[in-house]
Amino acid sequence: MRIAVLGAGSIGCLIAAKLVEAGHDVLVHARGEHGAVLALSGLNVSGIWDFQIQPNQWTVSLDEAGIHPSLEKSFDQSIITCKAKDTEKLAQIAAQITDGPVLSLQNGLGNHEVLSRYVFENSAVGVTTNAVKRISPGQIEWVGRGSIAVGGPKGEQFIETLSMLDAEYNHDVSSIIWNKLLINVAINPLAAICGVMNGELLSEPLLSQAESTMLEAANVARLLGVEVAEDHILIHNLHSVLDSTAENECSMLADVKAGRETEIDVLCGQVVSRGEKLGVPTPLNSMLLSQIKALR
Repeated sequence: MRIAVLGAGSIGCLIAAKLVEAGHDVLVHARGEHGAVLALSGLNVSGIWDFQIQPNQWTVSLDEAGIHPSLEKSFDQSIITCKAKDTEKLAQIAAQITDGPVLSLQNGLGNHEVLSRYVFENSAVGVTTNAVKRISPGQIEWVGRGSIAVGGPKGEQFIETLSMLDAEYNHDVSSIIWNKLLINVAINPLAAICGVMNGELLSEPLLSQAESTMLEAANVARLLGVEVAEDHILIHNLHSVLDSTAENECSMLADVKAGRETEIDVLCGQVVSRGEKLGVPTPLNSMLLSQIKALR
């Protein structure tokens, strides 16, 4: 099968590498020095899995150059793995290169709505708790093994595609997205503000603040009618993720260090805005939203 991975950062490269290993014809769409290295030298994967991709084992398109006309409507599936700020652009590219299903495998709220405007009923949404970090251009480390949950109108079509990463189908799209968001709002902003690896959030007083921020967001989700786990299960899941990714630098901390735009608006920002519409205060998420924005 011909599959395009659009926005191939750390997670995107892991997905693409697994698809190559499974025998698929893969296009990777990336940008900057990282994209150039993927095209010229391939990819090195270390950590949980050691794997190397030679440049002739996949096709790389560079965001700066755009999509060649020969690629239009030539792919069976597309998977979008970019940051939220690039969703609209890559959703347009996905609609350009395939008539098949398109999966948004991203953090935060709002990405699926953007994708659906371009591919309508051909959309799917998913989240992953796999922890991957980029060591350097063309080199990633798979730090922590996680799961993939997929839903949406065409979600089931990606279960076989991503079977090598143990993807599972969940018909409840809102639950998929919110349960991942709860982990993200608990970990990413605090780790970025304090400049610490994930594992350091297991110590007080950071652990209590991470838990409280997550439960505040969970309250908003429940008031919206979203099915999320009970508080004690959410806390257990948070501890498990922190433990399995203890040595990982979260993506928001990496963005802050590099002076890049973070995804705080689609994480804490979405909790705050939805809380405001409900008339529910979200002081912890509001504080983290303001503090991360002040770092930029």
